[in-house]
Amino acid sequence: MKTFLVTAIALVGLGSNASAADQPAARAAPVVKAAAPVKFSWTGCYVGVSGGGNWGDSEQIARSGNTAGTTITGNFRLKGSIAGGALGCDYQIEQTVIGFENDASWTDQHGSAPDRPPFNVRATSSTREKWIDTLRGRVGYAFDHFLLYGTGGVAFAGTGVTVSLASGSISESRTRTGLAVGVGSEWAAWLTSWGAVSLKLEYLHADFGSRQYINQPNPLPAATRDLKLTDDIVRAGINVRFNWGGAAVVTK
Repeated sequence: MKTFLVTAIALVGLGSNASAADQPAARAAPVVKAAAPVKFSWTGCYVGVSGGGNWGDSEQIARSGNTAGTTITGNFRLKGSIAGGALGCDYQIEQTVIGFENDASWTDQHGSAPDRPPFNVRATSSTREKWIDTLRGRVGYAFDHFLLYGTGGVAFAGTGVTVSLASGSISESRTRTGLAVGVGSEWAAWLTSWGAVSLKLEYLHADFGSRQYINQPNPLPAATRDLKLTDDIVRAGINVRFNWGGAAVVTK
C-alpha cells in the first residue's frame, strides 16, 4: 500500500510539471519608441511687412562748362524712415536655403547742403528719395528655426534734386537703378499646420552710381549736375510663411 501511495504522489507531481511547461510564456511589455526629432523646413513662399531707417550719402558735381567735375555741394548725409512690404520664396536643401525676394518701400530720406564757391553760395541743393524697390536673391544657412543669409540683386529708387534760391527753385525727378547687397537673419517664431510666422532683421547697402540732373534751360543760375547716391537700410519685419508640405518635417 505504501508503495502504491508513493508512486501515485510521484505521478501527480510529474503531471503538474508537464502541465506548467505546456503553458505559454508571459508576454513582455511593449517597447515604446521615442518620437523622432522634428525640424522646421524653410521651403515655401511668404509675404511680409517691414520698417526701419534709411541713411545715405549724396554729392552733386558740375557736369558741364569750365567747372565740369567740380563738386557743387561736397558730400552730405541723407536720412529718413522706410516702410513697405515684401514677397518671396525659399527652398531648403539640407541646411542650405536658397530663394528670392522682391520688396517695395516708401521712404522720406532727404538731405541738403549749401553750394560751394565757385558756385552761388546763396543756393541750397538737396537730394531726396521717395521710394525704393529691390529684387534680390538670398542664400542662407538654417539652424533649425533660425536662418542666417546673405542677399544681393538690383535696386530701383524714385529720386529728386532741388536747387533753391531766394528768387525761386528748380527741381527734377528721376528713377535710378543700382545694386543692393546685404545680410539678414530670420527666426520662425510661431509654427502652424500651414506654415509659420517669422521675425526678420536685415541690413542692405544700395549704390545708385551717378546720374545727370537739371539738364534743361531754366531761369535760375543752376548748373547741370551729376548726382551720386548711396543708401544704407536697417529694418525689422514680420513674414507669414506658407510652407510646401507642412510646417515641419521629421528627421531621420
